[in-house]
Amino acid sequence: MGRYEKYPVRDCALLMTSADDYFWTFRQAVSYYNLTMINYIGFHDKGTLLAGGCGDTNGKPQIQNTKYLKEAFEFGKNLYVD
Repeated sequence: MGRYEKYPVRDCALLMTSADDYFWTFRQAVSYYNLTMINYIGFHDKGTLLAGGCGDTNGKPQIQNTKYLKEAFEFGKNLYVD
């Protein structure tokens, strides 16, 4: 794969929040995650949780008014379920 060094295989996951919720909000970050962590380094992808719409125009967090805190908790609980 063009790598000079060998990294130990690890698991990784991507969790991100954003104030806005446009269709393109997470596109570049997810692309880099897949390119670097999964394809280049070779880590095992355990999933992605993207939480858009967690802010407002005055910069105050609004994540407590969304479903994402519960989803993140469940995501974490289920990472290594037998």
